[in-house]
Amino acid sequence: MTIQNQMQNTAEVQKAEFLNKVWSDDAYRAQLQDDPKAALAEFGTQIPNDVEIKFVMDTDKVKYLHIPYVATEGEISDSDLLNAVGGTTPLCYVAAVSIAGAVSAGISAGITAATK
Repeated sequence: MTIQNQMQNTAEVQKAEFLNKVWSDDAYRAQLQDDPKAALAEFGTQIPNDVEIKFVMDTDKVKYLHIPYVATEGEISDSDLLNAVGGTTPLCYVAAVSIAGAVSAGISAGITAATK
């Protein structure tokens, strides 16, 4: 197994652990709503002070569509930057998480964190 595959497997496990906590822990879900940066920090994701995180969660009747930020000309996209360093963190892979690297967050499977 390559290092990249190991990193991807680790990220998938961490993502699953995060989603399990969100789905099963009412207090953690409330923390994500009230202070998403602190909640994400519990999983090792540090969000810069100048980045705003919004937490939304799908319901059976409401689904959210996350559209990632597109870098302006001359900037390296978060996706390209993550590929250059060899992977993503579990909470910053989308897009999230996004969330990506330490700049933005996006999470699929019913949870979207959006940056401004």
